Amino acid sequence: MRSALRFGMAIAVFGVLALVSGPDGSVLAASAPAIMINTEHAAPREVEETTQKALARDYATAWQAMTEALDKNRADLLGANFIGTANEKLSATIQEQNKSGLHQHITDQGHNVDAVFYSPEGSAIELHDTAHLQIDVMDGGKVIHTESATVHYVALLTAAENSWKIRVLEAVPGF
Repeated sequence: MRSALRFGMAIAVFGVLALVSGPDGSVLAASAPAIMINTEHAAPREVEETTQKALARDYATAWQAMTEALDKNRADLLGANFIGTANEKLSATIQEQNKSGLHQHITDQGHNVDAVFYSPEGSAIELHDTAHLQIDVMDGGKVIHTESATVHYVALLTAAENSWKIRVLEAVPGF
C-alpha cells in the first residue's frame, strides 16, 4: 500500500514538474546541455551575436542549476539563474518533492530554441524551447518512474547584472 501511495505521489509530483522543469542531472558538473538558438525570426529587434552567445551560455547554466536543484531537492541551488515566477514555481516543486520523499533526475539531451521576441530596448527575450529529456522520478536511490520526453517550453528571460535570468519557464503542449 505504501509503495502504491508513493508511486501515486510520484506521478502527481511528476505532473507538477512537467509544468515547470526539465534538465540535466549528475552530468551537471561535467558539461552544459547542448543549446542551439535560432534568432532568425526574433522581432521587433535583431539579436546581436554577442547577445546570442550570452543567451546560450546563461540558459544552459540555468538548466544545469535547475537540474541539480531538482535532483538534490535544494531550492538554494537555483541561485541567481531564476527570478520571479520561475523561481517561485521551481521552489514550490522542490518543496513538494521534499514532502513526498521523491526527487527528479533529469538527463538533458539538448535543446532547440527559437527566439521569437526581443524587446526594442534589449531587456527581455521570449524563447520557445524544444527540450529532449530523460526524466527519472526517484525514491532515494531507486527509480520508480522513467520517461523519455520531448517537452516544449516558453521561457521569458530578462537582462540583469550582466547576464540573462529566467523569469518565466512554462511547459506547453505542442507549439
